[in-house]
Amino acid sequence: MNVIIVGAGNLGSSLAQKISDLGHQVTIIEKNFGAASSLPRGRVNSGLLKVIHSDGSTASAMIEADIANADVFIAATGKDSLNGLTAQKAKMIFGIEQVMTVVKDPDTKNLYDSLGITTINQAALVSNQLAEFVTQES
Repeated sequence: MNVIIVGAGNLGSSLAQKISDLGHQVTIIEKNFGAASSLPRGRVNSGLLKVIHSDGSTASAMIEADIANADVFIAATGKDSLNGLTAQKAKMIFGIEQVMTVVKDPDTKNLYDSLGITTINQAALVSNQLAEFVTQES
């Protein structure tokens, strides 16, 4: 599977490592050189993780990431609006079927869900897991 992730912060980097551990090709688009430096050098040097230093919301960065051959596109920056913009481009312009994004605002989640983008609200996910853990312990 060929996966593109926009954003190499804590979430994007962790996700990229987990997906590459499963044997999938991962391309990360990140304009901040410092953020991308947290990725494991061995995987980057071996080609298991490909890094493109560019603005992930641009069509040129997506094309450089070989979006035409992507199976999954994930927008995982820290900004809901940027995630939504990049996810919409991947879905509507490049025709990627499996597009996901991470958002903080629940209202934004509803909007992107309505566009056919799989949307994860981090706060809701964590609070659900913690509540489940607490109630199982009781």
